[in-house]
Amino acid sequence: MNVYGEGFCDAGIRRSINQDVIAMYQGGDTGLYLVSDGMGGHSEGERASRELLTACRQWWRKRQERTAELDFQENISQLQEVLTRASRKIWEETPKGEICGATVVLLWIQEQNYGLLWAGDSRCYLAEPGVFRTSVRQLSEDDVWENQPGLRGRLSRKELAVHPNRGKLVRAAGVSEQFECRVRTGYLRKNFVFALCSDGVYKYLEPGKLSALLRKTLRSGDCGRALEEMAGQVYENHAPDNLSCILVKPLR
Repeated sequence: MNVYGEGFCDAGIRRSINQDVIAMYQGGDTGLYLVSDGMGGHSEGERASRELLTACRQWWRKRQERTAELDFQENISQLQEVLTRASRKIWEETPKGEICGATVVLLWIQEQNYGLLWAGDSRCYLAEPGVFRTSVRQLSEDDVWENQPGLRGRLSRKELAVHPNRGKLVRAAGVSEQFECRVRTGYLRKNFVFALCSDGVYKYLEPGKLSALLRKTLRSGDCGRALEEMAGQVYENHAPDNLSCILVKPLR
């Protein structure tokens, strides 16, 4: 099953620097797709996201030079190490007392398998046919304060909703000496659409719009049109942040 991706990466209206990056490396039934969002409000967020991009590009090029393909799990392990090394480099090159980091969501597809690696609040959604209607679900979970294990047992929903730490990142690349990304793997079905996006996209779409666009894309196969509509609506909502999205689907 061959795969194909399209995407956009824009600065938006209010930001003078684009701290987002995207990457799409694909060939046949394998593909690597990356969205990384440099942490705004801190030092050189664009340096962090570009370091992750460079690390993934170098890994892909080396993979192209191999005489034999590694199996799926070996590639996932290598990609975890790639992100870990890039995070360590960002941390080591950041002056003491400053913070430089980036969220990352990475999708690896190999034959009938997919692997998702992420840290932070850039997201991955999956649209696939269901029994009665197309299912759209978020595969990643935001690495933010309110999603930490145990908090829901100690604080009520109301307390979580109004807490001053709500929405604060608890994991990202480059922000500390130690780095941990979360991993989720699964099997591909014949019809699917993945969406990788930064928070500058999903926070500024009307409720339900992203799901509606992914369902439409699953039916039509037209990623380009969906991306145009998505970016258009974010700009209608004044695009206050950098915005990035990649749609990935099988070739028919």
